[in-house]
Amino acid sequence: MKAKNPNKSLLKAITILKSFQPKAPEQGVSDISRKTRIPITTVHRILSTLTEGGLLNQNAKTGKYEIGPELYILGSLYLETTDVLKAAGPVVRVINDLTKETVNISIREQGNITIIMREESKHVFRYSHHIGTSLPAYASAMGQALLSELPEEEIDRLYPDDYLHPITPKTITSKAVLKSKLKEIRETGISLNREGSYQGITSIATVIREATGTAVAAMSISVPVFRLTEPRIERLAKLATMGASLISYRLGYQNAGIIVRDITAIQTFWEHEALAWEPEAESLDAIT
Repeated sequence: MKAKNPNKSLLKAITILKSFQPKAPEQGVSDISRKTRIPITTVHRILSTLTEGGLLNQNAKTGKYEIGPELYILGSLYLETTDVLKAAGPVVRVINDLTKETVNISIREQGNITIIMREESKHVFRYSHHIGTSLPAYASAMGQALLSELPEEEIDRLYPDDYLHPITPKTITSKAVLKSKLKEIRETGISLNREGSYQGITSIATVIREATGTAVAAMSISVPVFRLTEPRIERLAKLATMGASLISYRLGYQNAGIIVRDITAIQTFWEHEALAWEPEAESLDAIT
């Protein structure tokens, strides 16, 4: 459906960006004006803005323009998240159906994470994060899982100060404490965040890997603290590990230690090992 009042300047900028093709990766102002039928003065003004924003680069010798790093990053992000969404969708929905709890998929962008997929809790109590929500990675279970994949010098680059701004009273506020937590996650493969990004919510997360083994995303199961016991945390951690393992497998990750290759294994695990305490969780939700 077309917008009723589209921004004409923005539409012209989009037209200019689309004029860059594999057969014409570098273009001058006159070339673009001729292709797009946009006046040269307007093209020049838009090109200057796009270059300042990093979407285009200008060759200092020829004066011509080419695709810039920021546009390349956006394109790469689209390809990456599209693959992750396709691989994760069925798994996320099954885990949500089985647990009735919120299940999220996030990616890391520098020191933050962004939620790219979310299945809401089927219980009465739920919280208000949504797709597109961005959080400091240090404050999130998914973020901490992804940060645990980075070398220490990269953590220092992302967070140059020791003090980390809290989101809740239980957010990690010290880089030294964060590094200790990341070491623990590397050893266990599980990130447990107790009310660090949202009061009253504990999240259990682990990373998702693509074919080369690189962590490209993370998955979490988020549960209100009143529905949690230590045994349930252990079972949800196992479930999160199995889910992330299957998504990684669907992305082409071939590891000898991979534990899940189909959704049936996840369903069987939950039915056999977790069914006993689910009625209790339901009753707690009803009381609330």
